[in-house]
Amino acid sequence: MNIEWYQISIVVAIAFAIFEVFTTTYIALGFAIGTLFTALLQYIFGDFDFNRDATSFAVVSLITIVVIRRYFSKRTDQNVLNQDDVNLY
Repeated sequence: MNIEWYQISIVVAIAFAIFEVFTTTYIALGFAIGTLFTALLQYIFGDFDFNRDATSFAVVSLITIVVIRRYFSKRTDQNVLNQDDVNLY
């Protein structure tokens, strides 16, 4: 039985997805999507190329994390509290 590189990448992506369930920060989800994209490239090209895979993982993960954080962030997360402190009275 011959294990291919893309199969290993898929297992790592599943591990990132499971880790995301426990953290709920959306960072591991971005890593999981980046790893799945890398697995797709490995499947298409049929080999492991460190430079291609590391670059594609980093770029896709970064883009995914930025998009997901922007999409799922609450508008109230960035508001400054403008009320007086109750301890001042």
